[in-house]
Amino acid sequence: MVSASVSLLLLVVAVVGIMAHRVNVRGQGMLVAASLAHVLMLAAVPGTALAAVAFGWWGLAAGAAVLAGAAATQLPLQRRRFARRSDESNLTVLHANIWLGQADLDALVALIEQHRPDVLTLVELTPEADARLRPRLSDSLPHAYVSAAPGGEGAGIYSRFPLVDEQRHDGFVTELLSARVEMPGRPLVFAVHPVPPWPREPSEWVRELGLLRQLLAKIPVDDGPVVVAGDFNATQDHRRYRDLQDGRFVDAAVATGAGMLRTYPAHTWYPPVIAIDHVLVAGLAVRSVEAVTIVGSDHRGILARLQLRP
Repeated sequence: MVSASVSLLLLVVAVVGIMAHRVNVRGQGMLVAASLAHVLMLAAVPGTALAAVAFGWWGLAAGAAVLAGAAATQLPLQRRRFARRSDESNLTVLHANIWLGQADLDALVALIEQHRPDVLTLVELTPEADARLRPRLSDSLPHAYVSAAPGGEGAGIYSRFPLVDEQRHDGFVTELLSARVEMPGRPLVFAVHPVPPWPREPSEWVRELGLLRQLLAKIPVDDGPVVVAGDFNATQDHRRYRDLQDGRFVDAAVATGAGMLRTYPAHTWYPPVIAIDHVLVAGLAVRSVEAVTIVGSDHRGILARLQLRP
């Protein structure tokens, strides 16, 4: 009865993925499982086929139930929430994690020239990388609010338009910045980078995502549009990341039905597996969103074209 044992094992793996998605977990093992939940749930496909062979209709029914539970967690990523109002975007945002400042900055500048973002958010920004970028962005993104730091702790916001209300937010291990862009609609832009839940102890990740949720909840609804771009070190399968999308905020990929924009790891021989870089928006419609290559980084970037709502 090898097929019976294997089918049960595969279905259990899929159920672990479903549970990791649905439960607000704190343990490191289940947090890692949530990061890979969409991969774990794929085990339901061969598991159902083997269960049907080993147990007949009962096995098929059990497998189908697991498949339905897995599909219920992933299909919402494929459904567009908002109709596109036009083909014109008012605000283009590019986010990139530049891997301890080691990304190819020449290629990054070329990417900026290609897509012409209005706002660029960078994390893992070192003083050396900022010093090299500033002169080269003086025409396209001449305004900047930066808190560069060695290692992976720095961040920066670069803009085509002047920045005001610049603020560095306390309570985070890495720099978390915000600034208001002096353009129509005056959007408030955040550059965020919560610590990862692995390999470090996950309590800091839990605390920082909770603190970020509180920070966003304090922004008055009538304060104008908000963009939160960054490496969240969290996927849509993490309940704490989904909690940030409280009805006011929406992930750009979720809003457009773009599915899972996998961004990490981008420096390996195999393609990225998990989607941990995101753009959250409030008070803005999303025209399009895509993952873009950041040459020399271990992450892909996110490019979002947004529209002001009436």
